[in-house]
Amino acid sequence: MKKILVPCDGSDSALRAVRHAAAEAQSHSTPARLELLHVIEPEAAAKFVEQHPLAASQTAASPDTPSPPAVTQALHAATGILEQTGVAYDLHWRAGHPAPEIAAHAQEHGCEEVIMGTRGRGALASLVMGSIATQVVRLVDIPVTLVR
Repeated sequence: MKKILVPCDGSDSALRAVRHAAAEAQSHSTPARLELLHVIEPEAAAKFVEQHPLAASQTAASPDTPSPPAVTQALHAATGILEQTGVAYDLHWRAGHPAPEIAAHAQEHGCEEVIMGTRGRGALASLVMGSIATQVVRLVDIPVTLVR
């Protein structure tokens, strides 16, 4: 089964990427499963783990495992989209800086593609400030589809 990683922060561009990934997953002759990933700030994760010690080893978000509120909020609309389409998915969260965490998740979970939203800032702004999408493209050795 093909695994497609879809980083999701709950933004409009991320939700467009979720829709695109769902359509791609449905178009494959072999089944595809989406890995929705939300990356939270390390400080927020540390505070949450302090309150929920068992969550320290959990990065899968599900009704059975506690997840930081930011994860639940960010993934809520995305899961609604996927429930409507019937595409199989798993929910995950990580703490850290987004690009390296996205790349690490892709490698650790055997993802074959990343589909992610981009805010479309323009070439000069991305060159000067960098972008998460640009960093991910540089860090992974699998195809990355950017959805605007």
